[in-house]
Amino acid sequence: MVLAGPSFAQASGGGGDPGTTAAVVGALALVALAYLGANLIVDRLQQWLLIVTGFEYLLLGVALGPQVPSVHVLGDLSGLMPIIALAAGWVGLLRGMDLDTLRLADRPPGTVRTVVLHHFLPGTLVGGAAYWFFYMSQGMGLMPEVSWREAAASAFVLACAAASDSHAPFEIVARRYEIEGPVARQLQVVSRISDVLVILVFGVAFCLFHVPWGQTSGTDPTFAANWFLLQILLGLGLGALFTPFLGGNESPNGRFLALVGIITFASGAAYFVELSPLSVNVLIGLVLVRFAKTGRLMRETLRTTEKPMNLVLLVLAGALWHMPSDGDSWTAAGLVFGCFLLVRLGAKWVASKVAAWGMSSMRKDLYRGLLGQGEVTIAMAVSFRVVYEGPVVDIAYTAILASVVVMDLVAPRLLRDLLVDAGDVGRERTMLPPELAGEGKSA
Repeated sequence: MVLAGPSFAQASGGGGDPGTTAAVVGALALVALAYLGANLIVDRLQQWLLIVTGFEYLLLGVALGPQVPSVHVLGDLSGLMPIIALAAGWVGLLRGMDLDTLRLADRPPGTVRTVVLHHFLPGTLVGGAAYWFFYMSQGMGLMPEVSWREAAASAFVLACAAASDSHAPFEIVARRYEIEGPVARQLQVVSRISDVLVILVFGVAFCLFHVPWGQTSGTDPTFAANWFLLQILLGLGLGALFTPFLGGNESPNGRFLALVGIITFASGAAYFVELSPLSVNVLIGLVLVRFAKTGRLMRETLRTTEKPMNLVLLVLAGALWHMPSDGDSWTAAGLVFGCFLLVRLGAKWVASKVAAWGMSSMRKDLYRGLLGQGEVTIAMAVSFRVVYEGPVVDIAYTAILASVVVMDLVAPRLLRDLLVDAGDVGRERTMLPPELAGEGKSA
């Protein structure tokens, strides 16, 4: 069913229980230790082990959320909707602004073909398989009775998650090695373009399934098209509205506060009409970075604050997770997760072969560098989760989070091996903190 807000929010228990107070204090101390650990330890572990961390914050969110009643710090999530909207919108605005830095006119040969195949094929196959499992296989006893809308919306989001890539593995590898070459350049461009395209396509789900499930027997294409047009106009219109207010020489703190206001207002407006805050903020980012006088300074402010916002997003994603209600639901979630990984990997393998057909300059194993999933996938899952609920939504959300964890652990090493084979990896950098070690500059 469609929700106007996070109806999964639950009232917290009485506030006078000493045991509960101790649990809250302990949880807050755990948050502080986790943040310190991220700054002092995790960054170095990422470089040494070549992994993208973040699963620890998902687990922290689960521990603080309603799934652990003894802690229950984030049991009532309705009051956190502005923070959820801000964290998700931050990802969208940054991705929209980043597209301006890629010099698309100088993109490597075959980039458009690679983008289309590496995202259309996995998205189509995963989405089709998920819809069949959710809706057509209910007679097998694993799935509860669900409407085709609920099945289709959940399958659509799984398709977007399958099509999504992540730039994080490249950043991890670039911190440890000097990287430069045509394959590295192509992977950077493809991943950044895909972020924007997948977010825009994800916004279509909010338009197609905007009518509450069960209230009508069919979807009116004109109705969905009108909502999609409203989403486009909302993003571009708000971008044009905010542009004149970003013409001064604000300090970094002033730019940060301006961004908080812009993203909160835009995301709130999108949630109010049940549209995608990610898609709206991507469009705002595209407008601001090109037309606002301080657009590029705004982008740098977004980048410097990206990590804490991602940590907030991960904690909230964990808090929003619902444990499957019974053994059949756990079995269904495991099947969806396993099939998601296999179908996505197979589709990307095929896409690499087809994209390189007739092009001697393109590698046929480019998929090895495009397997990562990260903050864009998490932001899409969170945006979907706060608007939709139901057993199928729980299963899809569980599969997406599990896939992000697995891919973040293996994607950087697979990418490193691909770049080594392509000859794009130079000498190893000195193991310094990420702000000193430098990033890959080939884009």
